[in-house]
Amino acid sequence: MLLLNSALPGGIAYVETKSLDGETNLKHKTSVKEIASQSRNDKEVLKLDAHIECESPNDRIYKFEGIFKSS
Repeated sequence: MLLLNSALPGGIAYVETKSLDGETNLKHKTSVKEIASQSRNDKEVLKLDAHIECESPNDRIYKFEGIFKSS
């Protein structure tokens, strides 16, 4: 999952990972500030001129490696 932004302050979102790790509590995730500043609302997200290069799907649910390239 890649979180671009959230309606909550600071780009925070709460994600249920029960099907991934068996835990029923919500996980706290935060968007990258540089990306969130370019996507403050739905219209700005749709206007982003960028692409994302990321690793293939894997079993590491607490680590994500990728590059967001803005044109």
